[in-house]
Amino acid sequence: MTKRRVTISVPSDVAEALEQQPNASAYVTETVRARRNFEQFRDLVAEAGGQLTEQGMAAARARRLAVEAEWTPERVAALRARVRDHMTAELSNGDQQAPAA
Repeated sequence: MTKRRVTISVPSDVAEALEQQPNASAYVTETVRARRNFEQFRDLVAEAGGQLTEQGMAAARARRLAVEAEWTPERVAALRARVRDHMTAELSNGDQQAPAA
């Protein structure tokens, strides 16, 4: 993967947070990719006729935290890894989607 240098201006609180990171570039990269993945997910939900709301996302977050409180950290980590692997496979196969019925 080709890397490019990008210079940006950020508020001081963001700059301070980045200065605390051992690898600010990796931190920013991970954050931008997570945001991009969320935006793609939001768009897919909208295409299917759904809508993400703050209230709905808060409810889902509360349910997730309740499950995580009951599960062992190992079980949560294993499930997150499975979901991450599945999403990575889906994103890498995005150009091979089946035609709509």
